[in-house]
Amino acid sequence: MASSPMADKDYLAKPDYVPESTRAQVSGTSGKTILVAEHAGFCYGVRMAVDKAFELAHASRCCKSDNSCSSDAQQPATMANTSDKPVYVLGELIHNPQVVSRLRDMGVKTVACVDDIPAGSTCLIRTHGVDPGHIDTAQARDIDVTDATCPDVRRVQDSAKQLAEEGYVVVIVGKANHPEVIGIKAHCERIEGARIVTVTSVDEFDEAFAGVSKNRIGVVSQTTQLEEAFKQIVAHAAQQCRELKVFNTICPATFKRQSAAEALAKQVDIVVVVGGKNSSNTGHLAEVCRNNNTPALHVETAEELAQYKDVLEAHQVIGVTAGASTPDWLIQAVIGYLEALGSETGVSAAEKLDSGRRSVNNAQTLAHPV
Repeated sequence: MASSPMADKDYLAKPDYVPESTRAQVSGTSGKTILVAEHAGFCYGVRMAVDKAFELAHASRCCKSDNSCSSDAQQPATMANTSDKPVYVLGELIHNPQVVSRLRDMGVKTVACVDDIPAGSTCLIRTHGVDPGHIDTAQARDIDVTDATCPDVRRVQDSAKQLAEEGYVVVIVGKANHPEVIGIKAHCERIEGARIVTVTSVDEFDEAFAGVSKNRIGVVSQTTQLEEAFKQIVAHAAQQCRELKVFNTICPATFKRQSAAEALAKQVDIVVVVGGKNSSNTGHLAEVCRNNNTPALHVETAEELAQYKDVLEAHQVIGVTAGASTPDWLIQAVIGYLEALGSETGVSAAEKLDSGRRSVNNAQTLAHPV
């Protein structure tokens, strides 16, 4: 009997991990206090995309094993129809190397362009979205396309297209080389005569519009942008143009995580931010903490904390938060390491990581930030 796809996903949410609704104050064996942000880890868009990737990967694996999963009584309804088509992702599904690696182990391949996907395969669109032209190309080559674009990213794409159709110069507040922004821009470029500018600061806004008409400007944001930076650019644009139309497309999950990180930073001596080094939203969480004069360590895994052992041992109250593409098991491993920090000598790194699999007792939920 084939394994259940739910078993494959166990590593994403260890059963003993504290749910987001009960994020807690934890006392480690060393007497240190560990505070976990109220909002941290997978957002709904990432979770849906990862779930879809696991379903596709499991379906493909089952069919390659004599179609055994089709008769598995434990199969969820969504897995009833299986396929032997290989699964490819156009770009990294999410910005977390550990999850991408796990999917690769299951046979889900990441490719840079549609030309690298064989005809007759399944193409999964990354959470950040892609140039719609890539989807057209894939479908023309008999490639099944499954769109895992985050619904909030689709909202930005639609809003930006609307602004372009209405004749506004479209300002995208975000990183020009980020996959999400590249996709948003590509959607706008389908509108004849569209004018698009990408900025991350007031200075970049001024540089982009030097000698250019500012009569009608429309603004959208990369979903993971810093709220404060977006507000500054919008306020500056309002002083520069005759007509301004704004869609605040920073997603609710980003806002909640940034607000929770700010609240956390005010209660602790140092914050450990867990998530991919290539994750924009995770990097912004570290930035939020530092902007509140609290040092922040951005790590991908608990193993990286060993190099900061002396720094961490010098602080009594340690905060933990994580980006929207960070699975729970990575967060839990970090908590486990911190719980054991400074305990009796001779405790190995493996033992510290193993403690991350214990349940966190005596949970005391942090107050929701105003």
